[in-house]
Amino acid sequence: MIKKMKFVFAPLLLAAVLGACSDNEEAAPKEDTAKASEEQAAAGEETKLDLPAEEDVVVVVNDEEVLGNVYNSVARQLETSMATQGTDVKEEENAKMVKDQAIDVIVGNKLILQDAADKGHKADDAVVKERLEELKGQFESEDAMNEALKESGYSMEDIEQQLSEQITYEAYVAEELKTEEITDEELKAAYDQFKSTSEQEAPPFEEMEPMIRQSLEQEKSQEAVAKRIDELKKDAKIDVKI
Repeated sequence: MIKKMKFVFAPLLLAAVLGACSDNEEAAPKEDTAKASEEQAAAGEETKLDLPAEEDVVVVVNDEEVLGNVYNSVARQLETSMATQGTDVKEEENAKMVKDQAIDVIVGNKLILQDAADKGHKADDAVVKERLEELKGQFESEDAMNEALKESGYSMEDIEQQLSEQITYEAYVAEELKTEEITDEELKAAYDQFKSTSEQEAPPFEEMEPMIRQSLEQEKSQEAVAKRIDELKKDAKIDVKI
C-alpha cells in the first residue's frame, strides 16, 4: 500500500506535457530516462482509474473551481507511483486512496496559491518567460512541443499559468514560511542513520554533508507547508464534487 504522499507542489500539468516528450530520451542518463518514462506513463498510458471528464468540476476551494483535467493529471501520477510498488488501483481501497490523496494535493496547492495572492505574491512575467524558454528547450522543435501539448490535452496558456503558479509558490515558501536552521546534531544523526542502514560503505561525512543538509532543508520546508495548509483549511470552504 502506498504511503500517504507528503504535500509538495508540482507543476501538475507540466508533467503530462513533458511525459509526451520522448525525443531527448536517447541522450538522457538512465535515471533521467526512467523518470521520463514514469511521467510518460502518467500522461499517456491507459488508466485503471475511474476518472471524471476533463471539464467536470471536481472540487471547489473558496469558490474557486478545479476541473477534471487537473485532477486526472495528479491521480494518474499517483497511479503510476502505486504501480511501481506492485499495488493495483482496481482494488476499491487503493482507488479511494488515490482519490483522497489527489484531492489533498490539489486542495493544498490551491490554498497556498490563494494565500500567496492575498499576501501580494505574484510571478514576474520575465521569469515566467524565462522558465517557458527553458521548457521549450527540452523539445527538439516548436512543432514537437505543440504535438506534446496536443497529446496531453493542454494549451500553451495552461503551461504558462502552471509556470506562474510554480514561481509564485516558490516565492511564498521562501518568504512566508521560515524554517529553523539545520543543526550539526541533526546532520550527524542523519548521517549515522544512513551509515547504519546502508548496505555499502558510506562515504565520509564531509562528502555527504551538503546532500544531507539539502534533504533536511527540503523535509523541514515540506513540514512547514503542510502545517500552513492545515491552518488554512480551518477557515476554508472546500466542496468535493466527486
